[in-house]
Amino acid sequence: MHFRTPVAPRYRARIAAAALALLPLPALADGSAQMLGQVQEAAQALLEEQAERDGLANARISVTVKAPYRAPPPCAGKIDIVAQDVRSPLRMRFIATCRGGEGWSRKVQARARIAADVVVAATDLPARQALADSDVIVEQRDITGIADYYADPADVIGMAGRRTLRSGDVLRKRYLTAAVLVHRGDPVRIVARKDGIEVQMGGEVLDSGAADDIVRVRNLSSGKVLRARVTGIGEVEPAGGGQ
Repeated sequence: MHFRTPVAPRYRARIAAAALALLPLPALADGSAQMLGQVQEAAQALLEEQAERDGLANARISVTVKAPYRAPPPCAGKIDIVAQDVRSPLRMRFIATCRGGEGWSRKVQARARIAADVVVAATDLPARQALADSDVIVEQRDITGIADYYADPADVIGMAGRRTLRSGDVLRKRYLTAAVLVHRGDPVRIVARKDGIEVQMGGEVLDSGAADDIVRVRNLSSGKVLRARVTGIGEVEPAGGGQ
């Protein structure tokens, strides 16, 4: 599979002109080449903007435009390109409208292939295991049909797979969930910090919880039950509201 790197806007017009020059004369008798070229540019620009918003690195985008059933006549004026449905790069729909002469309008479809650097599993990972830095890497992958990828490894650290993840799998939002850091009945450290002073006590967690969840914890020294926030594996901090 081949991908074309994004083309700088200042070069697109030259490339389009060169492509038109290579077409046989009958192909230039209608407005197809002009219209398809502008739709291709519009689709490319939309996908490049989306990749930038998503923080994708080294995005490679290739767009193919399908000629409409009825070829349009040449357009003496401007052709306006409006995106009708661009939710999926596998099927992008545009409306091209000629504003010159008698004018015309055509529906045009485009398809794109997208590859970029995304977060993948560095090794086989069992379900419900909290992800660490060493568990993930960033690699170039085809993400054309994937909308819920991760571009930044920091976004997945501390999460866990809903199922077993295989080495090389693209990490997707649907595959991950907040990792359970404390389990009901487990011993935990209750860490209280104030004014630079830290006090640790032993406790037993009465609820399972992920990071930042509020759970009930029994202080093993006093026997009292308090509400605590999960701060790490086997660690909580008082959240107030003891009972």
